[in-house]
Amino acid sequence: MKDKDFRIAELSDTKDALDAIRKLEQQLSQQYGSEVALIAYAAETDEKKN
Repeated sequence: MKDKDFRIAELSDTKDALDAIRKLEQQLSQQYGSEVALIAYAAETDEKKN
């Protein structure tokens, strides 16, 4: 399997995805007892690699 390159996912136009991430951050923060931040990455496609 080839290694993939990743970039930070641009989710600003995806309200449902942002809401889901925020909800999971809250749940994990409560379980962990400290603030948790999640970061979304997206795999680079061959067309986007330069």
